[in-house]
Amino acid sequence: MATYTVELRKLCDLYGREEIENWFKDYNISNYLTPSQIEQIEKFGVWSKDRLAEKIVDHYYMREIGFETPALFKHYAKVTMQEIMERQFPKIYSNFLEYDPLSNVDFTETYTREIAGSSEGKSNSTSQNNASGLNINNDTPQTRITKQDLNTGAYASQVNQSDTSSNIQDETNAESSSNTIEKFTRHEEGDNGVIITNQRLVKEFREIIVAIDEEIINELSKLFMGIY
Repeated sequence: MATYTVELRKLCDLYGREEIENWFKDYNISNYLTPSQIEQIEKFGVWSKDRLAEKIVDHYYMREIGFETPALFKHYAKVTMQEIMERQFPKIYSNFLEYDPLSNVDFTETYTREIAGSSEGKSNSTSQNNASGLNINNDTPQTRITKQDLNTGAYASQVNQSDTSSNIQDETNAESSSNTIEKFTRHEEGDNGVIITNQRLVKEFREIIVAIDEEIINELSKLFMGIY
């Protein structure tokens, strides 16, 4: 029988047990974890928001609330749960990462190879051109002249001679280099098929969650009348 306020079980009779449990579920998990993190910790059914609220009501079922009215109790139940879960959710998720039973293999292998290459080429080309010419203008005499007279320029009045020479040399040097870096990364994550190990990881993770739930339940004792 209640002495100062009202027992929690009486509130369950008055408002319904489901409603009282909702008072301890009035917090949004997405305020503390990302959607992918929430999915990870819930996919094994080890931790449950509903199960935690059920444990809380069971634990304090016969205790008197520490407030004058049910409305005050409901308000502080909400505020206290939000404060507690802000600290506990990161702890729940970090423990999940350590004991994830479906991911007992997680490693990354990185390989880098550098390939260096070079090429060099050289080409030469040379061309030479020579040309000469002789132009003789003769004043022909009245007498007969011979071929020899023409060749020796015996009667030449003007002689032009030209000699040209050209020498062209071309040299070409070509050099090229290349450097190629190949990178290979392999990340392996998942289950290595060791069933016994998986069972042990689930068991250890469940034990940690139970311990965290007990911490949360004990922190809520300030919402109820003390027992001396």
